[in-house]
Amino acid sequence: MILLLQTFGILFGALLIFILAEVILRKTLDLGDHWGWTGSFLGLTVLSIGTSLPEILTHIIASIDILKDPSTFNTLSALVVGTNIGSDIFQQNLILPLVGIVGSIIILKKNLLKEMGGLIFASALLWVFSWSGLITRFEGILLVLTYLAYLIYLKNGEKSKKKIAKNHLSRYKLFSSMILILISFILVSVATEFILNLSEQIVASTGISASFFGVLILGVIAALPELSTSLVAVIKNKKEISAGVLIGSNITNPLFALGLGAMISSYSVPNVVLIYDLPIKIVTAGLLYIFLFKNETLRKREAIFMIVLFFIYLVLRQYLFPIDFIASI
Repeated sequence: MILLLQTFGILFGALLIFILAEVILRKTLDLGDHWGWTGSFLGLTVLSIGTSLPEILTHIIASIDILKDPSTFNTLSALVVGTNIGSDIFQQNLILPLVGIVGSIIILKKNLLKEMGGLIFASALLWVFSWSGLITRFEGILLVLTYLAYLIYLKNGEKSKKKIAKNHLSRYKLFSSMILILISFILVSVATEFILNLSEQIVASTGISASFFGVLILGVIAALPELSTSLVAVIKNKKEISAGVLIGSNITNPLFALGLGAMISSYSVPNVVLIYDLPIKIVTAGLLYIFLFKNETLRKREAIFMIVLFFIYLVLRQYLFPIDFIASI
């Protein structure tokens, strides 16, 4: 009965995050139209940050909890690192191919290195930092600085192709939109902490691998905003936004979200993340790069192949790594 209530609580919290994320994203799109930002820039920056809010807040809250109770260091590290990587793999290897089947994923070759190259680099950098079994505060700072440098690079490229603003919001509407976004951020943080606390209880009571729970359950929950946003973009024929959100989130999560959390408390890294999750993520990202480089679009048979790989990855993960082991430090 308790487990059922905990599960229901997680689902309720996830639904609340989903609704609040929709409000944040809708208002952000209005602001983007006001300032004349292009769709790809919105997807890679503003929308990817907005949809990555669950991961960002989960890392901040978990890291603060680690500082309060150091005995939770390994469990919470496995949970939030697993959630981060799991959300990315879910988006990269399931949502993105699904969008390719339902609609289409199109990335011009001239933008491929900037977008998919940035995704692969972010994952590889995190993998390098994880080799010691510990992501230190200094490495967290380097991850965040790398992300800020990437944003500056994108912003400089945006200056040459900025669109004419579609709307001209009054000062009142601009201010009210920003306030609504801020309030939604606060409410999402409360819901995120609620889900995190329930997740800790389930991990403790069932013996489920914390990182696997993060990958399979929290990773999927955290990716709901990206899923909804990309599907809405497909329906509205905003293909550049759909791809940009998913790719941008896969850059924001490992660099900014995880880096920010590591800056606060540092993280231990389970061996499964080091020797299985991150290598799989990098290799499959490389496959996507090759598919997109050949055709500038993800063909349906290639999308189906990526989805099959995702489910094989999940089955083998639980079979080969049923328990978390922390790498030697």
